[in-house]
Amino acid sequence: MAMPETIKSSDVRRLIRPGHRVFVQAGIGEPRAIIEALAGASGGAGDHGDAAVDYLTVSIPGINSALAPRHLHRGAHLHTTFLHPGLGVGDTRRPISFLPMHYRDTYRYLQSSERFDIAVIQVTPPDAEGFCSLGISVDFVPAILDSCDIVIAELNSQMPAPPDSLKIPLSTIHYRVDVDHPLPCSQAAEPGKTELAIARNVAGLIDDDSCIQIGIGKLPGGILKELSGHRRLGLHSGLVSDAAQHLIESGVITGESKTIDRRSHVTGLAWGSAAFYRWLGDRPDIAFRPVDYTHDLRTLSAIDQFVSINSVIEIDLQGQANAEVMNSQQVSATGGLVDFARGARASHGGKSIIALPATAMRSTRSRIVSQLSTRMVTLCRADVDYVVTEYGCASLFGQSVQARATSLVAIAAPEFRDQLWQDWENTQSKRVQAE
Repeated sequence: MAMPETIKSSDVRRLIRPGHRVFVQAGIGEPRAIIEALAGASGGAGDHGDAAVDYLTVSIPGINSALAPRHLHRGAHLHTTFLHPGLGVGDTRRPISFLPMHYRDTYRYLQSSERFDIAVIQVTPPDAEGFCSLGISVDFVPAILDSCDIVIAELNSQMPAPPDSLKIPLSTIHYRVDVDHPLPCSQAAEPGKTELAIARNVAGLIDDDSCIQIGIGKLPGGILKELSGHRRLGLHSGLVSDAAQHLIESGVITGESKTIDRRSHVTGLAWGSAAFYRWLGDRPDIAFRPVDYTHDLRTLSAIDQFVSINSVIEIDLQGQANAEVMNSQQVSATGGLVDFARGARASHGGKSIIALPATAMRSTRSRIVSQLSTRMVTLCRADVDYVVTEYGCASLFGQSVQARATSLVAIAAPEFRDQLWQDWENTQSKRVQAE
């Protein structure tokens, strides 16, 4: 089998031609040495001036910013399934094409769309058998390996190789760039009083033997802390962070009750500290899988008592949620939110939970609203079982429209409840008059 040619990161620009479609891995597997070399390419990739090159990535808010159009060569056009401030949204000189898709649909799109000329990814150096691990950032890479002409890979000696992550033959790679640089890291933020109050309310909804999906940040970290008294929990999530480590080591998350992947903690991507990454590299019970498994409805519905725990920007009195738009600006995307919420609804004994602080902007704005601030609805009102704030829990499943509004007003911040209820009654009055 042909082995890859070893090149420098600065050589990659000569391989990219006008009209090429280029997939660039995101997450913590973002090949930053190559991206930085492309950004420093005088006159554009391959010195082709303003000739167009289409880059596609799944840039994750809070993790990725290196592939922002402002960092790339002239003629670069970025296509992404997430929009966020780190990409320089609003810079009209460097347009971005936003592709609104759920995570599972993004994987399907990458598999079935027009072929890529080049894929740029990050892997570990090969093992004794000649296989490179995708390490702790698997998510979308398997989708494009069979639908691209050239694979260029950073072989990063600092990428961990967990025993149960996916591997690819070194011969799959056409060009290798040997690097030795740290992965992007994040230190866990300590949850405050509000987050801990919400966390206690969420923890009360989760039964022993449940399998949880949860995100990253102060609130998810607080929720995981509050689960320390639970037993035999499972984990199946798109992301895993430091906050889960303690629950695994202390025997709270064991996976022993999971109906599939028993005693295995399934994820697609890690995000946390360097120490956490090293810990993951030695854990045979952490399984890194692609999005067509982690986010697939067939997988999720096969997990009994699957509980999805997510947050949104705002939710209205009908139960519709916006997780993408803030102050009329797209700041995120649907991501895996809808996949997991609907997976939980399809699970036997599952629960779809939306947890959020009752207010925003230093308590000047309610996050439970009479009407969403945008026409774009991320979660429809039938996707949510429970909404949780620091003031309590609203159970929406099987409830009438009126009962939903009553429950949601009751868990809004007290200073906004009267106005919310007045807005609701005005809306209902107008509806009756229209009929």
